[in-house]
Amino acid sequence: MSKKSILIIVIVLLFSIIGYTFFKSRQNENKQNTDNLQAVMDFTLKNLNGDNVKLSDYKGKVVVLNFFATWCPPCKAELPGFAKMADEYNGKDVVFAFVDVGEDDGTVKSFLKANNYNFTPLMDYDGKVSDMYGVRGIPTTFIINRDFKITNQHVGFMDEGTLKDLVDEALK
Repeated sequence: MSKKSILIIVIVLLFSIIGYTFFKSRQNENKQNTDNLQAVMDFTLKNLNGDNVKLSDYKGKVVVLNFFATWCPPCKAELPGFAKMADEYNGKDVVFAFVDVGEDDGTVKSFLKANNYNFTPLMDYDGKVSDMYGVRGIPTTFIINRDFKITNQHVGFMDEGTLKDLVDEALK
């Protein structure tokens, strides 16, 4: 392997580690349980199948609204747990709304296929919905209760246990 190839690999690894460390260090800092529940801002996005999906269609259910991208190391790390939890809560008045930010259909379809994910993300092609929600970094997850109020906002990687606790609390 040439020195140039090794250097490129080292740089990519460093950026991945720095990005993961940054989001991990901000995890607790940015986890907030909102005492004054915020009203949800409704939106309509196309899903990866081209169908329009309106967030308010899920009113009356607990919604896990997760903003992610396929290139994001913390997103890649948390998605297996989120997908598992989506399967576990299927049919239990919980909806997982995965919103891909700023990527094209082909990239997202390839990522889903390569990782054997069976969810159909909503596509925020131009980032307007993530901007509307004030998403400053990804992954960002909002927990929305049945009354359509945001009960929790979490920036950065979230493990399955934390997600389960937040969803179970919102179901009460």
